[in-house]
This record gives sequence, C-alpha cells and structure tokens, in this order.
Amino acid sequence: MAIEGSWFAVQTQAAKEQLAVSHLNRQGFETLLPQLWRSVRRSRKSVNVLKPMFPGYVFVKIDMQRMRWRAIDSTVGVSKLIRFGEKPAALPEDLIQNLQTSIGDDGAVTFDHNLREGDQIRVMSGAFSDWLGRVIEMADADRVKVLFGMMTRQVEVTLPKHHLARAV
Repeated sequence: MAIEGSWFAVQTQAAKEQLAVSHLNRQGFETLLPQLWRSVRRSRKSVNVLKPMFPGYVFVKIDMQRMRWRAIDSTVGVSKLIRFGEKPAALPEDLIQNLQTSIGDDGAVTFDHNLREGDQIRVMSGAFSDWLGRVIEMADADRVKVLFGMMTRQVEVTLPKHHLARAV
C-alpha cells in the first residue's frame, strides 16, 4: 500500500540509520535509506559492506493531513525531522524517484556505467574512495583505467566499473 504525501529528511542519531528505519516502518511510515558498497577494514582485511549514502539521514514519506508526524522526533534512533521553522521541509519528488530507481537488487545505489574515455569520475568505494579522476581507457567490460593527479604527477589505476560514478 503506497502512502500519499511528500518526502522529508530525518536526521538520525550517529550510526543509527537502520534502527531509525526499523522503528519508523513499525509506526507505518514509508522510508528510504540509500546505501553504497564501501570497503572497510576488519581484522586486518578489507570487507565490502553497505553504508548509508547520506550518513546521519533517512527519508520518510509523510501525509501531513492524516499521519501523526510529530511522533517522528521521539522515534528510537531519530534525532529530529528537518524543519524550516515549525513546518517540515519537503524534498523534491524527482530526487526521491531517482534514488528509488537507482537502487539495485542488493539494496545498494547503482550508477550509470556508460562511461567513456575522457569522462570525469568519482570513486565510490574501495581504496580510492571519494577520489576524482578521468577515464583514460576502457580496459575490458568490467574494468576501467583511471588517471588520478597525485601531488606533482599523474598515476594510472585500473578499477572495477561498479566502484565508479560520473562526476557532476
């Protein structure tokens, strides 16, 4: 059953996004928690785990006329509903639709992988996470050669396509 209404941002307590989503869903709110695959170190090994795309925030769909939206502020894992004055701040509908359509079967946001030589990219996970670079060669169907500027020189690195997103 789809809820009528608008989407709003909710600030969560530190690293409590999943807990907040669970409790908001239990109260009947529709939620969205976009996630990305990130590489983290555990026991001296790199492991890929799903991490929130927007740490500290989740999105909630609220029908302002029918739902008891003030209860969101007292939900376990939630800090506050983002407001302008007394009124919650609605998010653009197309932003949420784009996020929803880009979430893959594994629960992670997937990116447009129609990369071409010369495209500016951002590395979304792995050892070079958050680095900006330029595609210099399509190594094969799943890997891309990227050129990074490191201090005074340029370095070529081959990375998996699914770790990259076109930089805006």
